[in-house]
Amino acid sequence: MGNDCCGDVSCDCNCSNLPPNRMCVMASPPFKFDVEKVRKFTDDPKFICRCCGRTANEKENLCSPTELR
Repeated sequence: MGNDCCGDVSCDCNCSNLPPNRMCVMASPPFKFDVEKVRKFTDDPKFICRCCGRTANEKENLCSPTELR
């Protein structure tokens, strides 16, 4: 995956060797991911990634999480 999980956005997260429970890993490649698998991690989002803008229920599923509320 390299250091490009956030696309063109520059961020300070290290995207190499990400665990499989991170949203950027589960959503790659774009438009070819398992919607049902991702849905259980995003059905009640409380966090958003400062790098890529993905949301998740738990901060452990994002590279650079911050609370939505």
